[in-house]
Amino acid sequence: MKRIMRSKAIHEYGISVSKKQLNEEHLTHWHAFYEIEYILSGEGDYVIDGVCYPIRPGMLFFMTPCNFHSVNARNCTVYNAMFSEELCEPSFLSRMIGAGSAFQTAEIPFYDALFGALTPLPADGTLVSHLFNAILGKVSQSVPPSRYSDPVTRGVLYLLNHFREKPSLTQVAEQVGYTPTYFSQLFREGTGETFQQYRDRLRFDYAKKLVEHSSLPASRICFESGFDDYPNFLRRFRHRFGLSPGEMRKISE
Repeated sequence: MKRIMRSKAIHEYGISVSKKQLNEEHLTHWHAFYEIEYILSGEGDYVIDGVCYPIRPGMLFFMTPCNFHSVNARNCTVYNAMFSEELCEPSFLSRMIGAGSAFQTAEIPFYDALFGALTPLPADGTLVSHLFNAILGKVSQSVPPSRYSDPVTRGVLYLLNHFREKPSLTQVAEQVGYTPTYFSQLFREGTGETFQQYRDRLRFDYAKKLVEHSSLPASRICFESGFDDYPNFLRRFRHRFGLSPGEMRKISE
């Protein structure tokens, strides 16, 4: 199983878009960026974090840097977009994250036209941003609004993409333009968790997925998930999940 890095997949504007044919199985993998696949035709199965979704025309599958996914496609024509959070309107992206990984859309001509306008990518970066955010905005209209305020939304999106890099409260507060003390208060009021609790939950959930879906040793999973004290990681992992990484892997096999 592999992790695909941003430098190998994304254009300088923060996005790469392609129209492709899928007629094979793609084994479980994950990305250091966001991804959308929009289905124009075909069938099969899309598995995201262990949940299986049927492939059919009009389905849009959405993956964050925390999602592990595989695809078994038969005669599928899809638009694929790989992108970073910097390109997106935060409220659109936050609403999609809160709504899940699979969306059934009813306006195939609309999405076909907009994705088509991004293939190949226009030379005008502003146009690229407007077109892609029109897609995200259309999808997000069908889901409830984010329950987070704008600074908390931007902080959460930053954490989703950078939690493995051990970002501090001060670093994230600077990203959203607030003092650490005030941002900490906003974050706890908005999410119901402290900054550290939220960051650690992302790390441990990610570590759990690596245990279940990869063959990486626990020592490597510790550091891949943003922890730097292996004995402490093992102790906290067992406390959180009731199992050691090795015990959990045996159950998931």
